[in-house]
Amino acid sequence: MVESESYWHQQVHQVMPDLEIKSLKLHREGLVNDVVIVNEQWVIRFTKTGWGKEQMAIEAFLMRELQSRLTLSIPSPEMLQDGVLVYPLLRGKEFRREIWERTDQTGQQRYADQMGQFLHELHGTDTGTMNLELPPTLAPITKETWEEIFERVVEIVYPHLLPHQIDWVDTLFSDAFTTPHFFDFEPALVHGDLAPYHILYSPEERRIKAVIDFGVAGMGDPATDLGSLINYYGESLVLKIKNAYPALDELLPRARFYARAIELQWALLGVESGEYYWFTAHIGGARDIG
Repeated sequence: MVESESYWHQQVHQVMPDLEIKSLKLHREGLVNDVVIVNEQWVIRFTKTGWGKEQMAIEAFLMRELQSRLTLSIPSPEMLQDGVLVYPLLRGKEFRREIWERTDQTGQQRYADQMGQFLHELHGTDTGTMNLELPPTLAPITKETWEEIFERVVEIVYPHLLPHQIDWVDTLFSDAFTTPHFFDFEPALVHGDLAPYHILYSPEERRIKAVIDFGVAGMGDPATDLGSLINYYGESLVLKIKNAYPALDELLPRARFYARAIELQWALLGVESGEYYWFTAHIGGARDIG
């Protein structure tokens, strides 16, 4: 069902009845939420699922708790009610890979230092001081989970792969599954979805301004966030964060695994759901994995 613009005007006015709507942009690409940007000032997110309400409440709590703990800006919830979250729009452009590639070495190091500092602060958050038991991240992190995913890949995705691709997948998972303690980690608070459209930068100031969308954040393996950065930007960025993120070397092997395995996870979802979006989600990613 495709709702009309008047429908979304009504939805907005149910949440903010006194708001004069001068402009409205609708984004429905998200898996959990529909997002409406009103007057280039407000972000209003409407959850699509029942379980999404609980996740949204956790996200709002987290963003409030993290306001004073992170150097980069994050959304500051203004209102939360029955599966609707409202916060002021954060300004910035998507930090896409081509921005990184076209930046000189000094600028790249500045961006990397900012991302490293953000991850160091996020992963080092003392969650014991929070008045809420945080759930695990939605990102797959355990050996058992990846074994189950691999079984489904073999059954469902392998018939669509060429022989050399099957060999690549076999080697990727075999190396991870047979390495002792490969999936052992100290749980930390992770973002869970560090894609370019969730990292905002200022072209004028040439610096990263904000990180948004903590919808799948939770307790998990910090290497998953590093894996996302490798997948989208490559190790040319991740290897530069070491000054601000001392634990990099320890987490790098798993981060490399996550960076490659996530493509298979999305391909699996694409075959299972029949939705082409999943197949194309990682087009344009990086490949410089050490």
